[in-house]
Amino acid sequence: MQNVVVIVSDHLSTRAVGAYGESDWADTPNIDLLAERGAVFENMYTSYPLCGPSRAAFWTGRFPHDTGVLCNGLKVQGPDILPNGLVPEDMPTIGESFKNAGYHTIHFGKCHDSGGLRGFEIVADGTRESEDVPVGYPENNDTWKDNWAMDRFAEWAEGGFPDSFCAVVDLQNPHNICGWIGEHSSLDGPVSHAISPKNLPELPKNNRVTDWASLPLPIRYICCSHNRAGQTSHYTDEDWRYYIDAFRHYAKMADEHVGTILRLLAEGGVLDDTLVILMADHGDAMGSHQMATKQVSFYEETARVPFIVAGPGVPTGGQRVATLTSLLDLFPGLCEYAGIEVPDGLSGVSFAPLLKNEEVQREFVAAEWYSEWGYTISPGRMIRSACFKYTCYLEGSGGADDPTGGEELYDLETDRGEMVNLAADPAYRAVLLEHRDMLRRHIREQEDPFYRQKVVVDKRWRSHALGYQHHSGPTAPMAAHS
Repeated sequence: MQNVVVIVSDHLSTRAVGAYGESDWADTPNIDLLAERGAVFENMYTSYPLCGPSRAAFWTGRFPHDTGVLCNGLKVQGPDILPNGLVPEDMPTIGESFKNAGYHTIHFGKCHDSGGLRGFEIVADGTRESEDVPVGYPENNDTWKDNWAMDRFAEWAEGGFPDSFCAVVDLQNPHNICGWIGEHSSLDGPVSHAISPKNLPELPKNNRVTDWASLPLPIRYICCSHNRAGQTSHYTDEDWRYYIDAFRHYAKMADEHVGTILRLLAEGGVLDDTLVILMADHGDAMGSHQMATKQVSFYEETARVPFIVAGPGVPTGGQRVATLTSLLDLFPGLCEYAGIEVPDGLSGVSFAPLLKNEEVQREFVAAEWYSEWGYTISPGRMIRSACFKYTCYLEGSGGADDPTGGEELYDLETDRGEMVNLAADPAYRAVLLEHRDMLRRHIREQEDPFYRQKVVVDKRWRSHALGYQHHSGPTAPMAAHS
């Protein structure tokens, strides 16, 4: 029986990981070393670019519409969400499967799983403040809970590893970037005086939106539905560079914890017998499309996530896996790797064959959106095929009969930054219809209630001139609490 350690870094973007080679400013030496020992998945996608729904989904291997976890909390009410907001008791989980197979299952750190971690021993949460906090990089519970979780993991490791174990270390960072925005929403705080502008990362090439009118309504007005988007709506180019610099800092903090985990596994004599996975639940917009953090959109920066695998049976040398994959593949992949029976009804496809350079046929992967907290509900779906990304939102469209107006179509071979929406381009009409059909087939096969879901958005959150720079006043969540 091979040991398994899954490290989940909340909010981590591929652009902030050196092994992905997407920036010259990434500072993740420990994750990069892990990548050199194993395989880097280049096209891994979350099933929902939001913490709670994503986690409930990958711990169960089922789409969010199956788990019933469609938001980050219980503020959303309606027929599409289970009354208790929890994964159904009869839905298998990774923790239960490994526990039943004789593994010692244990979890450290962030949960936010809505019952998806059933089967794991959950180590009690807590906080420990850092001794030294650099000026310009304020810390909150995201960082302090990581400190606590790593202390508990170290105690467990130093006590001697069980004969066979499946351990999860759930890191909050780089999620601390959300608190950083709250403290620097106008960038007139100490950060701008503590760091030289000469040391700031450059802006991504897709930072600016050039055609607001071509985007679906939920994307045009993220600044009204999401607190962090509203707080960053008036950022200057330099402000965005400070944001990216802060994200680099918090990502490096997560990377240091990855280094500690690997060191403790090595010191305990189990590293060579342990499959280690580094992954994220979703990404961060990283200033692309003038967006911060994540909400509603399915752009590459938020929907595509790091996924790195190293351990026994995995070829070393940082092999690249280009096959389309989904975080829903985690459950069947871990089971196949460990020789555990894969439960019936899982939505994902095992990633294990890809570690042996075997082919896995897949036409597309899919992702969902419903709501963050329920203040605005804008159901959406993503279809990522071999060359294109298609998104469809109910808001502003005719729904299943005519989704025109709520669609995006990007050629990811020529436009990786997703800057030109081709949905209305006559030259791509055939491609658009093909992807509409993919979505319809997916909805039918997965019994997805997408076309029956309801849009709930007050007109005031769709009223200002196009462009986040025109945002003023509170966001929908702020107004709900005023």
